Order: sequence, then structure tokens, then C-alpha cells
Amino acid sequence: MDRVRGRLVRSRRILVSRAIPVLLAFAACVLVIAAARPVAGAGTETAQRITLDEWGVTIEFRAADRKVAAEVASICRKSLPSLSRQQGLAAIEPFHVFLLSDVKAYEERMGFSLPSWGIAFAFPENNIVLVDVPRATKAWDTLEKVIPHELSHLLLGQRAPSVRFPLWFMEGLAQWQASEWSVMESWHLTEAVWGNRAPALGQVVSYMPADETRARDAYRVSYAAFQYRFDEHTERLGDFLDEVAARGDFGEAFAGFWNETEGQFQARFDEHLARKYSSPLMLFQTGPLFTLASVLFVIVVIRIWFRNRRKLRRMETAEKGGPPSPE
Repeated sequence: MDRVRGRLVRSRRILVSRAIPVLLAFAACVLVIAAARPVAGAGTETAQRITLDEWGVTIEFRAADRKVAAEVASICRKSLPSLSRQQGLAAIEPFHVFLLSDVKAYEERMGFSLPSWGIAFAFPENNIVLVDVPRATKAWDTLEKVIPHELSHLLLGQRAPSVRFPLWFMEGLAQWQASEWSVMESWHLTEAVWGNRAPALGQVVSYMPADETRARDAYRVSYAAFQYRFDEHTERLGDFLDEVAARGDFGEAFAGFWNETEGQFQARFDEHLARKYSSPLMLFQTGPLFTLASVLFVIVVIRIWFRNRRKLRRMETAEKGGPPSPE
């Protein structure tokens, strides 16, 4: 009997000794999985929420950021119908928007860093958008550009959830949908090409440069590539995304829909960009310089008008026999 009890005790000890490493490994896996989902605790600093039931959108924020939250809600209501329609998305899955008042504290808590030049960040795999409130409210129109941009990323993830899109397509699409392009952006792209700072399109595939200036150049190249691909026929966007979703692979869908591989398009676009912006005639084709020429023309017209007025005044004075008016 004692032998049997001894064997049972030894068996239990062996079982426990073997189970402890397994349990520790399981706990480690849980921690790794939790760390790999950086947005899981995004709402820990928020206490209030606005819910847009018609879209399944929840905006979480602190009481001090109520006005910003109301503005974000308004932008979502206005932009979601057109964004989803342009992408051909039939239904929008529920998602969360978290307004962060202290991004640094959030990064320390979550154990990862966001780009220092970013204002808002989309995590399509989690259906979450983070907004850096202090940075987003520095300019009066920042939210009106940033929120649709991030919503575009989120909806694209819902449109083809299993597809890995190249960065240039995602960012070009988001800028187009958010109407971010401007005269100054065109001018900055011109400067980047002339200064050999503009990256080749094949370099804007997986990640943005950490440096803000280089990242901005990559964003502009992305927009130019998106526009060049669709050649002002963005009504084909929905059909193309149908192809992507059906094939489950961006490269295959791209080749099937456009009759050229993504690599061929990248090379063709790089040649187009260099040819377009290297020509001296570009000086007269860019929006900024056209605007400058227009302003100079107006200034010249105004100066001629004032000069003619002075001449007319001198003539009238001379006819009346008075002394000539000073220049």
C-alpha cells in the first residue's frame, strides 16, 4: 500500500513539473497575442461615447474633448456615404474611433510607437481609428481631411479583408477620397522630382519612411500614381476592387484588370513622372506657377490702371491751367 501511495505521489509531482512549463508557455503566448493587438486597450483613457447607430460607429473620448468628438461624428455622417459608394462597399461593419489626448502615454502603456508626424491612425484588422486630439486640432481644417483619409483605409480593409494592398495604392486612394490634393502639394511634388527626392513607386509598397519629409514625398508620389493609373476614370474603382476581392490577391487582380503587371506599371509610372517633371515646360503647367502668373498679371493690370489714372489727372489739371500734379 505504501508503495502504491509513493508511486501516486511521484506521479503527481512529475505531472505538476511537466504541467508548469506548459502553463508558463501558454501564459507567454497570451501575452504575446495581447501585445500584438496594440489597439485593444485604446479606450482606457476615454470615459464618454457617441454612437452613430445608422453606421455602427462608436466614438470614445474624454469629457474635455466633447467638441472634437462631435466634429468627428459630423464628419463621419457626411463622408461615410460617399466613401463607401466610391469603393463599392455594400455595407459598413461597425468600428470604433478613439480620441487620444496623450499619445505618448498611450504608446508607453501599449508598448509600441506611432509615427511622430501622424495625426490619426487606422487599424483595419481591428476596425479601429485612433486620433491624436492635440495635433488634429492645431489647424481648423485638419479633421476634415484626416478623418475621411483614415476612414478610407478602414473601408478598404472591409472591402477586401484578406488582401494585402501596396502602400501606394492605399495612400493614393485615401488622399483622393479625402480631397487632400492641393496646388501646394503639386508644387512640392515638382520640387521633390527636381531634387531627386521622390522615391520610385516600387519603394512605396510596404511602409512609409520614418522621416517626415521623405514620408510626405512618398505620399505625393502615391497620389500621383493612383491618379495616373485611373487617368481620371475613378468610376472604375469599384469594378477594380470587385476584381481584387474576387481573386484575393492585389497583384493578380491588377494584371487581370489592367493587362499589365504591377511591376510594369511601376516602371511606366516612374518614367512618366521623370519625363513630366523634368521638362522646362513644366514651369507653365504646374498649378502653383500658373497661380503665381495669374497674381502677377493682376498686379500688372492694377499698376497700369493706377498709372493711367495719374496720367488722366495730370491732363485734366493741365487743361485747367493749374500746376502739373506730382508723379
